[in-house]
Amino acid sequence: MKLVTVTTILALAASCNVSATDLGDFGISIYGGKTYSSDIETSRHQTYELEDDSHFGVSVDKYVPEGRYGFYYSKTETQLTAYPLNKVEMEYLLFQTAVLRPINDDLDVYLGLQIGATFMDPNFIDSDTFFASGLYTGFEYNLGAGFHLGAEARWIATILNNNSKVSCDVDPDTKNTCSWHFDSEVMSQYQASATLSYRFSL
Repeated sequence: MKLVTVTTILALAASCNVSATDLGDFGISIYGGKTYSSDIETSRHQTYELEDDSHFGVSVDKYVPEGRYGFYYSKTETQLTAYPLNKVEMEYLLFQTAVLRPINDDLDVYLGLQIGATFMDPNFIDSDTFFASGLYTGFEYNLGAGFHLGAEARWIATILNNNSKVSCDVDPDTKNTCSWHFDSEVMSQYQASATLSYRFSL
């Protein structure tokens, strides 16, 4: 709840810095890179390692003096390391807000918070949606004509707490993945991305 409160305060503070006649800048960003996942443990104490895999993403942000806020969407598909036939597709939808600081006329750095949801869709059991939050930081270099090139590191913490039914099958390649039920397990994922943004004014 503290993270929700901090995020809300930052977003409101950022929006209050903009007058009704100054709509500021908007930005659309695309992301591409790799997602690194921590091991996860089910309520049956089975530990699964997820393969590191590529991701893509997009965000729409409102730029205000010394900050920005908006929405971030990302998608990745991974698999259980020990059982490569068992794949897990993950989608993230997060509200994000960040403090933006210029290094010079062309280079900005930022640090932000995010909160939202992770949608997990395994190919061996029902899909589920979980609460997610985390931090992100990066830099953007002004290429001119509204385009900015950058790099970003993002930490996404997903609380895996579900009511999935225990699922077993007779496939010898998947017989040991009988359990996919979590009880307040936190899955940490780290995204390293190259970014390309376009800023414009209304």
